[in-house]
Amino acid sequence: MAANGLATLHGLEVFCPQIRFRRKTVRGPVWFQEAMFPGYLFARFDLYELKRAVSFAPGVLTIPVFNERYVPVPEAVIEALRKEVDKESVVDAVAPLEVGEETTVLDGSLRGLKVKVIKLMPAQDRVAVLMEMLGTLVEAEFPSEALEHRMKNPLRSKE
Repeated sequence: MAANGLATLHGLEVFCPQIRFRRKTVRGPVWFQEAMFPGYLFARFDLYELKRAVSFAPGVLTIPVFNERYVPVPEAVIEALRKEVDKESVVDAVAPLEVGEETTVLDGSLRGLKVKVIKLMPAQDRVAVLMEMLGTLVEAEFPSEALEHRMKNPLRSKE
């Protein structure tokens, strides 16, 4: 609401990165989307000209102050964030599973078992894995959401 109000009412450049993630619910896995930095957004404006307008815009509580000073966020930080998000300013929080990756079963009687991804089946949202059972390697399929996905680090450097 605040980002939209600042952009619409005052014509400011506003950046409010969002994070998308899946969470298990009683209805099954559901995608959620929320602010990457809850309660904060980035806006480019002249502090001396628009401080009052921005401070009292709908949805804005205050402009953050550190050590009794307004501190601008370095442009390099904003650009690093922009590179990680899509055109809607959204980034997925979890990295997709990859063939060869080791992961953990999250549900059912095999919960906690370490498995190795051997095949991805995105059309069915399933993953084939190799697991050890009684000293034998066994291939099995699981729904993607039944396996642990690693979290992305949105500010990691890409090398």
